[in-house]
Amino acid sequence: MDFRFRRHLIWIVLAYAAMACGQTVEKCNVHDPELQGSYAGGCKDGLAQGYGEAIGTAHYKGEFKAGRKHGRGLKMWPFGDRYDGEFVNDSKDGNGTYTWGRNSAWVGEKYTGSYRNDRRHGLGVYEWPDGDRYTGLWENDFIVGQPTSRMYARSRAYVEHAAAVAKPGNKICKSVTIGIGTQEWVRGTVTEVSDDKIAVRIDDSGHFQHLISGIPINRGDVVWDALQFWIPCF
Repeated sequence: MDFRFRRHLIWIVLAYAAMACGQTVEKCNVHDPELQGSYAGGCKDGLAQGYGEAIGTAHYKGEFKAGRKHGRGLKMWPFGDRYDGEFVNDSKDGNGTYTWGRNSAWVGEKYTGSYRNDRRHGLGVYEWPDGDRYTGLWENDFIVGQPTSRMYARSRAYVEHAAAVAKPGNKICKSVTIGIGTQEWVRGTVTEVSDDKIAVRIDDSGHFQHLISGIPINRGDVVWDALQFWIPCF
């Protein structure tokens, strides 16, 4: 085991033991608003420093500097997305791998390569679940190399789908799963469009309680969701 990792792991164990015994442990702050729940790890001048673990609406294990994610780390989100790689001052910066999770609009897709200031920049590989992959240059999150033929096909399909769904007033439906293998439809009306997301007023929330974008929905609610998850209602 790496000596530095072992040293920080020992610190975390001792910190938890001290809390269990009622002893005072230095309060350590983390700047990332998604990690404001709890922290255990290295600390300096009231800020996370060195190796630590922070949990809030997201979960991070890795290196900190002056309260910010800095160095190597792993950040995970409740919808299944995860980034394993390098950080600089709380931003993805350097080399890393971002994997989209089970509840993401891009489930199963993965990017491995260079980042700069939270954007894909430099050489990187993007992979799709169907086996297609793009290997080439990126600039500020955009591909600047030659797209694959399947990328062209996906782009055309996305444009056609967006035209059918992403228009205020459109009646749209989303299939949701109940238990194992059973499905029912949630129905709604588009009220607003922003980039690849739509605001949907729920007209029929189904017979069971469902979540959309992690939020329980009821008739009359307005929720934002990725437009890929919805189809026109006929």
